[in-house]
Amino acid sequence: MKRSKLYRRWFYLTIVLALLSISTVLFFYIINKRTDIVKGTKINTSLQNNSLGYDEEKKITLVGTYNNKLLAYDEESRLLWSMEGRGPFRQLVVNSQKRVVYAGNEDNFVYTVDLDTGEILHSIDVERRIYDIDVTRGGEEILVSAGVNTAKHNILIYSSEGELINNLPYKTQIKGVSYSADETNIIFVNNRGEIIKIDKEGQELGKIKTKYELVDLTQINESEHYAALLSDGSFAIIDENMNLIGSGKPKTDYTVTAEVLGTDAQGEHIIIGTKEGFLYILNRQNQQIFSTRLMNTVTGIMSVDQEIYISSLSGNVLKIDSGSLNLIDMQIRLRGVLQALMIIFPVMALFSLCMAIQKARQVLYRIGKTLYKHRIPYLLLLPTFLLLIFFNYTPVFIAVTRAFTNWSKDFNTLAEIKFVGLDNFRIMISEGYFLIGLGNLALMLVFGILKILTVPVLIAWLVYSMNGAREKFVFRFLFVLPMVVPGIVSTLMWQQIYDPTIGLINQVLGKVGLENLQRVWLGNPKTAIWAIIFMGFPFINALAFLVYYGGFISIDASLMEASKVDGATRWKVFWSVQLPMISAQIKMMIVLTFIGIVQDFSSVYILTGGGPGTSTYVPGLELYYNATKFGRYGYACALGLVMFVFIMIGTIINMRSKAKND
Repeated sequence: MKRSKLYRRWFYLTIVLALLSISTVLFFYIINKRTDIVKGTKINTSLQNNSLGYDEEKKITLVGTYNNKLLAYDEESRLLWSMEGRGPFRQLVVNSQKRVVYAGNEDNFVYTVDLDTGEILHSIDVERRIYDIDVTRGGEEILVSAGVNTAKHNILIYSSEGELINNLPYKTQIKGVSYSADETNIIFVNNRGEIIKIDKEGQELGKIKTKYELVDLTQINESEHYAALLSDGSFAIIDENMNLIGSGKPKTDYTVTAEVLGTDAQGEHIIIGTKEGFLYILNRQNQQIFSTRLMNTVTGIMSVDQEIYISSLSGNVLKIDSGSLNLIDMQIRLRGVLQALMIIFPVMALFSLCMAIQKARQVLYRIGKTLYKHRIPYLLLLPTFLLLIFFNYTPVFIAVTRAFTNWSKDFNTLAEIKFVGLDNFRIMISEGYFLIGLGNLALMLVFGILKILTVPVLIAWLVYSMNGAREKFVFRFLFVLPMVVPGIVSTLMWQQIYDPTIGLINQVLGKVGLENLQRVWLGNPKTAIWAIIFMGFPFINALAFLVYYGGFISIDASLMEASKVDGATRWKVFWSVQLPMISAQIKMMIVLTFIGIVQDFSSVYILTGGGPGTSTYVPGLELYYNATKFGRYGYACALGLVMFVFIMIGTIINMRSKAKND
């Protein structure tokens, strides 16, 4: 009675743990579900936006465009005023107290514009192309980075009235410049990968060297910390004492050209925009929490309270709620815990179920007893098992689970990857390439199996039938010798044989007067697949030869003697005695050939790349292209899963037939 009660408790515990396992999986799925945090605003300039500014007092949003216009919008996104320049507006700095905006324009002027009316109050001609500007909090000084070319640049300091205070010449291109927090020094970045701190007289106070050209510099939340952007998309965070306190780089499969850098109001997240339109968001721990691709080059990133505004070379101004970034950070912290629980709860549930079932409990007890008895050998084997799990089974598990997701080069973080059900498998049918590949694969399988069942069997039998041991050894050696030649070398040799100009086949046809039969064998859709099938002639597979030969020599000689006594001919002995006796070897070679042809695509890739058109396309090549060329990793995993099922079915059929024969 007590034992029955104990079993029930274990059963109830199993149910609870199973429910916890399901809940953990569902919760993990929910927090990993991609949400597009980039939202549109009502501001649409219908132009190419190039820079942003914001007046906190009256909540006026300013947009500098690539089309020579500066536009101001009120809190309701209604146009207040517009101002015309003679070039794109490069940078905007707002001074709410003085009710002005300082606008750096590529027409070489810095305009001081009234925030409320759009009237130009003052303009400074710097006589060079403007790259960046900064203004002291009180508006007493205007700092300008401008240059004639990449080897002739100047840092210019002007008074609020436009009087030149200092001109600091440099032989590098300076794309980012900023006052220090106390406004007594200047920090700038250049195309030599240097972050430099100077005083207002040009005296160098500190320098940090990076690997790539620096393209942007921003002060983090008016603190003593600065973020500098490198051209490859990586960033560096420094303090005013020129100490490197952080760095990072977005994860991407593209080669990107970084354009602009920004942070949220708290300085907890780094936002990077690229020329290709990619937007990456990383936290201070260098974890990429979000990425997306906009329609055009990202040109401006501006933080206002709890919102981050983004401009690009399109008319729409976009925004991100900072709260959504904090939510993603929390999800990342939870994700590790949930992943552990997704393993712990099912294991505990399985253990509890075994304890609830008497027979399973007894088996578990015996296993535990055996493990304890032989604990030293199992402990020594444990590292091997762990390595197998980590390097062999974990990738398989990831591939199976990711086959049902949108994993790709565009969605490659856990925050972006989402479950898409059977969509990847539907794509296999709808796109058609997989089905075409299956047709070509079926043709290659039929002829591949025919090749493995004919010539190698015949050659193995002929060598086996020889009388002299020396002759047998010589022929065995000659037939096995090609195994040392790498498969790639053999494929490249056949590529030369099929060459339409210098290839052996066309040369021989020309010599015997059959020029009309000459072809571009690998470039003709009608002959390409047959050329690949014919590759390897005369089809003496060294491995198959050895396997069959081993089967022949294992046959009891008395069987052949008895057959001869009964009057059987040599052909009858081969067909009725010897061939059935090597049926196990034949089945093994059929399975190995089936697996090899399904998995292999290297010959097709080298000879034709799947072409011309899709005449030699195979599923393995489709998987390779999607994983390496197209960046559709989830779809590639789905293809791999389908191919695995095909191979598994073939293997199981072979094992079942072998079991029946035994």
